[in-house]
Amino acid sequence: MDEMVLKVQQWANKTYQGRSGFNSITEDGHTGRGTIRALIWGLQIELGISSPTGSFGPATASLCPTLSVNSDSTNGSVSNQIRILQGALFCKGYNPGGFTGTFGNGTKTAISKFQSDAGLAVPDGIATPMIFKALLNMDAFVNIGDPKIREIQQKLNRDYYRTLFEPLGLIPCDGIYARSTNKALIYALQVEEGIPEPNGSFGPSTTALCPTLSLGSTQTKFVSLLQYALYFNEYDPGRFDGVFDQGVKTAVTNFQKFTKLTADGAAGKQTWASLLVSTGDKNRKGTACDCITTITPARAQTLKNNGYTTVGRYIVETSRLSKKIKEGELDTIFAAGLSVFPIFQYSANSLSYFSATQGAIDARRALVAANNYGFEPGTIIYFAVDYDAVDGEVTSHLLPHFQALHNKMKGLGGKYRIGIYGPRNVCSRVSKAGYAVTSFVSDMSTGFSGNLGYNLPANWAFDQISTIKIGTGDGAIEIDNNIQSGRDMGVKKVSFPTSIPLDDSYFLAEYRDAMTEEQIKLADEQLTAVQKAKSLRSPAKALSIVLEYDSLITNLSRTYSIRKALIQCVLMRELCTEGADDTLADGLVIQYYGYKKVMKRGMPCPPPLKLLLQRRLLH
Repeated sequence: MDEMVLKVQQWANKTYQGRSGFNSITEDGHTGRGTIRALIWGLQIELGISSPTGSFGPATASLCPTLSVNSDSTNGSVSNQIRILQGALFCKGYNPGGFTGTFGNGTKTAISKFQSDAGLAVPDGIATPMIFKALLNMDAFVNIGDPKIREIQQKLNRDYYRTLFEPLGLIPCDGIYARSTNKALIYALQVEEGIPEPNGSFGPSTTALCPTLSLGSTQTKFVSLLQYALYFNEYDPGRFDGVFDQGVKTAVTNFQKFTKLTADGAAGKQTWASLLVSTGDKNRKGTACDCITTITPARAQTLKNNGYTTVGRYIVETSRLSKKIKEGELDTIFAAGLSVFPIFQYSANSLSYFSATQGAIDARRALVAANNYGFEPGTIIYFAVDYDAVDGEVTSHLLPHFQALHNKMKGLGGKYRIGIYGPRNVCSRVSKAGYAVTSFVSDMSTGFSGNLGYNLPANWAFDQISTIKIGTGDGAIEIDNNIQSGRDMGVKKVSFPTSIPLDDSYFLAEYRDAMTEEQIKLADEQLTAVQKAKSLRSPAKALSIVLEYDSLITNLSRTYSIRKALIQCVLMRELCTEGADDTLADGLVIQYYGYKKVMKRGMPCPPPLKLLLQRRLLH
């Protein structure tokens, strides 16, 4: 807990409670969005905004004061504004020397330090509206990532802050390449292009004005922006000085090779587009596609005539769309000289779909569906994540889902390999965790938070960049146009379905009597006289407990790819041999772990318990 942040929270509650819809904030001494929102709300009240929102928008920016050592702290409203500024500094980790409502040298020094961290050329200690806005958010201005990325962020703030202020404000200088940094770089490019109203969106006008840069180019500012963009995409040009030397040419060439552009080392419009926006040049023609439309002979010919060699098709149906591969369709595709890659998607369009249980179910369904179509061992099936998953959701839901999917597919024989369809961040994280071998990237969703500020996954196989219509008459078809890396060329043939291992099923009640008779006989043969004598229950009772939990055991078996019999056999034997001494031993184990917790707090273990544990462990 930070005592000064606590004081800020207490002051905000006391000063603004009941005014203009202000809601009390938790007084816990921890900086959070609630505290920042409350400070903005208080500032808006002081500025006379009739309907405060707690969000620092254009209206707040236009009315926001400039505060300095010359500000009149005898004016009650101005003093409160200074307190809000000082509170924001404390929340940001800068010490203004006190929470006084007076703009003294301590506040000036803190503002100067913040300006320096933000990369501003003249840290004058004056709190302009731009500084206010940058302080009243959750962005970090100290490095928590890559120092070179932080250097670029500071340079962008230094050179373009006047342009950035209205739409973005100062961008964070935390060393992490993300959405705001990506947009700031596009703004900077638009400024250098002379676009009157930069908007941070890489559209036709921006594309048209992109210069072609090559070895020896003298357009220093454009070269600097190119160097930044290359580094963000993990192609280090060696320096950020505006000089297009051999290091920059090598970085451009390597990036072009990775993204399947013409690798000539010259940064033209397509290279700029691929560096700055997920689709790259969306008019670029790919050699792969995917679609929900049945491929007829006429459509197959259209695809071939338009240079496509690989088509993605679905192997399962949904209630909403009839999109799976139809009978005879694969023969049509192969007869046209095309290959196919299979896609699995039931819904997968919201967070609620994804879980470890669902991942195991999807693995089984995909195995059955792909096998029924005759896809051969080693074929990659692409499992869809068809929504904009934020990073926290990848951790909480998607990784457990794909881990279970991976384990279940492996547990059922590993006939097929797993690929992933989704935004860049999702594909990269799932692949780095080892749960997918290749990625099919939904890059045409340029506004997805999982695409903006993230790089193309290292294992990308298909890059989906646009939806287009091609062909006429019976051959007309709408497709998603994909760039193909060569990591997956699809398959050009299928075989007859084979026998595949599947999950154990639920126990059928009609077999209960036979099972009971068999288990009693086995118990009589395998248990010793001592075990029988000490047992708390009969084999028949033990079996009834095992069968009572059949649904749970079956579901655990399916989720974790453990044969059901392995769980049942261990449980059955334990239930048949459990005696009073086991109850005592279990109690000792529970006490032991309780003792470990006690010892962590520095308290001594009771001697009798310690003696019992020692005796138990010796035996």
